Amino acid sequence: MFAIETVRDALVNDVSVLIGPYRSISRWQFRRRSFFVCYNLPSNNDDTYLIIPASNEASRPSELANIQDWAQRNNLKLNCSKSSEVVFTDSRRRRRRAADPAPLPGIVRSRSLKMLGVDISDDFSVAQHVQGLMTSSAQTLYALRVLRCHSLSDALLQNIYRATVIARLTYAANAWRGFTKASDRQRINSVIDRARRLGYCAQNLQNFDELCDAADDELFSKVAQLSNHVLHELLPLLSTASQQYNLRHRTHSLQLPQHNTYTYLIAAS
Repeated sequence: MFAIETVRDALVNDVSVLIGPYRSISRWQFRRRSFFVCYNLPSNNDDTYLIIPASNEASRPSELANIQDWAQRNNLKLNCSKSSEVVFTDSRRRRRRAADPAPLPGIVRSRSLKMLGVDISDDFSVAQHVQGLMTSSAQTLYALRVLRCHSLSDALLQNIYRATVIARLTYAANAWRGFTKASDRQRINSVIDRARRLGYCAQNLQNFDELCDAADDELFSKVAQLSNHVLHELLPLLSTASQQYNLRHRTHSLQLPQHNTYTYLIAAS
């Protein structure tokens, strides 16, 4: 999920988190078109994701060599034949299209990349991932139909549906839901509605957006309350108002990020 959120943050905030076994943050901008290259580099035990912003395009060979040297020092071997390269671009930005960087030798360039089980296309579309969810959910519905024929109760069927289909639909949804279109979310909700009509899930089961919102609230609550949480140190400081005044109950007492709002008054005569 970290790798997916890294891709999302690189698009929204122009921030790229680099490289391999360690991290370094750099801010980048590209005049013609913003893009960055992501590599899936399988090794002996796990995959490594290398993300390179457009401003560091010339450093791709050296950064890849750095990953190979690191793998060799740790008694690992980088399998270049199974590695893939994807050039991510933001198609929503109305800018003049620039030429893609030349592919590195020995690494295949792909149009999509599966990161931690989530398929993301080079234009930040998750339609392929949603299609995979539709296929797997239909297969699970067939299995539930077979279990119902063997006299399994509806209560147990609903437990199985929530543990399989709902868990699959909401897996890492905090990271990839922002890439979905209205049609993608409608397809996911249609799966839940069909299961509701067939009795495989509870009638009061929330839709996809509500399930994701509940997961976001639960995650933020854990981060804010548990001081040993890995994300707790990234939270802002406590607000001064919450320490000096007895305010109404709020979800949190942290400082809100600053946001400047400009109001323009146009006088017409």
